[in-house]
Amino acid sequence: MTPRRVAAGGFDLALALTLGAAARLAHVLWYRLFETSVAVDLAGSAALGAVFGLGHVVVASGDRVLGPAGDTADSRAWRPRRVAAAGAVGFLLHASIAPAFTPFGLEPGGVNAVLTAGGVAVGLWSFAVRRATR
Repeated sequence: MTPRRVAAGGFDLALALTLGAAARLAHVLWYRLFETSVAVDLAGSAALGAVFGLGHVVVASGDRVLGPAGDTADSRAWRPRRVAAAGAVGFLLHASIAPAFTPFGLEPGGVNAVLTAGGVAVGLWSFAVRRATR
């Protein structure tokens, strides 16, 4: 294990953790702009699904997000099904804990913690996808 590989692994782990922070930030900003209702919760779930999908693309593609579309390891990191799966996780995770849809009654801090944990989990999965394609 070289120092460069350790640094690259640390950076990749930071990307995965950043996806968790992005999920929390998107949730906080969304509900600062809008009052809660069924329509707002549904739109919030869609927005978080988009954050998770975009986060998957960034983490799975690494430093070549906008790279060439040829048949390279980096082009295989961008798969519509994987992006859709990451987006669906974000959507379903928020919809499963949103007050308009469930009786759980989590406080905003609890919702933020669940979304952060889900974002980190998707980030780690995206990191594993990236490692598997290289």
